[in-house]
Amino acid sequence: MRAPRAPRALRILIVVLALAAPLVPASPASSAVSQNWYNYHGDALHSGYSASTPAPTNPKVVWRANLDGVVQASPLVVDSFVFAATEHNTVYGLSRRTGQVVWARHLGAPVPRSALPCGNIDPLGITGTPVYERLDNRVWVVATTMVGRTLRHTLYGIHASDGAVVTRTVVDPPNQDPNVLNQRGALNYAQGRIVITYGGHAGDCGNYHGYLVSVPLNGVGPRYYRTGSQGEAGMWQPAGAAIDSRGYAYAVTGNGRATSGSWDGGNSVQTINIFNTTLHDYFAESTWAQGNRDDTDLGSSGALVFGDRIWIQGKTSTGYVLNRFALGRIGHPLQTVQNACARQFGGGAVMGSVLILPCTDGIRQLLVNSDHTVRLGWKAASNITGSPVIGGGFAWTLDTSAGVLDGLNLRTGALRFSVSVGPVVRFATPALSASMLFVSTKTGIIAVGGV
Repeated sequence: MRAPRAPRALRILIVVLALAAPLVPASPASSAVSQNWYNYHGDALHSGYSASTPAPTNPKVVWRANLDGVVQASPLVVDSFVFAATEHNTVYGLSRRTGQVVWARHLGAPVPRSALPCGNIDPLGITGTPVYERLDNRVWVVATTMVGRTLRHTLYGIHASDGAVVTRTVVDPPNQDPNVLNQRGALNYAQGRIVITYGGHAGDCGNYHGYLVSVPLNGVGPRYYRTGSQGEAGMWQPAGAAIDSRGYAYAVTGNGRATSGSWDGGNSVQTINIFNTTLHDYFAESTWAQGNRDDTDLGSSGALVFGDRIWIQGKTSTGYVLNRFALGRIGHPLQTVQNACARQFGGGAVMGSVLILPCTDGIRQLLVNSDHTVRLGWKAASNITGSPVIGGGFAWTLDTSAGVLDGLNLRTGALRFSVSVGPVVRFATPALSASMLFVSTKTGIIAVGGV
């Protein structure tokens, strides 16, 4: 039954009061969710699609926020706020409309590259994209600091309205040297738990394992799942783990150390129960051992979920369609696709029957057939390689080498818009919110309007 409308006089009064309200950032727990971007690529499945974004008109930079360090993580957008986290371990709440700093919270000194056994981030602070959780109105981040000579990874729950630190939990896996772990993957939230993924530093130094950590909102009793049996098999790619409504995380592992014998957990898509952190299902290439040996594994991209299927492709030109309820174990995908990408690095996007992939030789469109198989669509120029998002009938991505945001017609692949945003990191990906688009850069956040 349709709810009765308020009397006309009352409706007019509500409009007048709304127009008279001051233009200041509201509490992020106050307004509709349709324009929000809560985590990496917007939602728990990391679909990368904004239904609130209109067709673009004249995209241009409308504000720049210079922050205290490089921003590797994707911005989040919640109501009137944009949230950003830097490698100097500072989390910012910015005005969505102006970019003005509403609050800033520094979480400790970052770690210089000289203190790490290997790696390519200097300094190392907050790398993984945070996640917003509306139940408690908190932004959750993992900050990397140094205690003595040991790295410490701490999960912070920060009040989204004022930046107050509400909870902090050390989330270093037990019986694992934290110095050789790196937290690059995006955080995620589902059903009362924050989910964190770990891989190694660039260079794969030390005796590390990949881990998925599931933490309740009160921080008590984190649970840990180790992805591999013989070392490595890290979940290092920035998309982190996608999570479905059942509480299953889809995590992609890089190369493990085994090159023969039984599968060791490397080079795979794994379904992990976030409540008891146990392995539910997996897919590994029939050539998993060769992928481990040659570093040509699946672990360079996130699992892209579309309906009851998953697309995955890594460091080779072979991609796979999987049944997400029965992944296929070793060597049994539903469909094998050649040459969708030369290689795939980062996170993709999906809108209905259209997938957009982050290919190293130019982003690629895949189209889903009625039988849930896929076929190749258009392909962008080889310089347009960033992790894409979809909104307003366009695929938006970055030419990361040139520092340019590109908008491509979703149907044809034609390049229609290009906006210079300046230097960005390799895995930068935009956030969409209605007619605004937000980009992480090496100096802060840039807002592009007219999208």
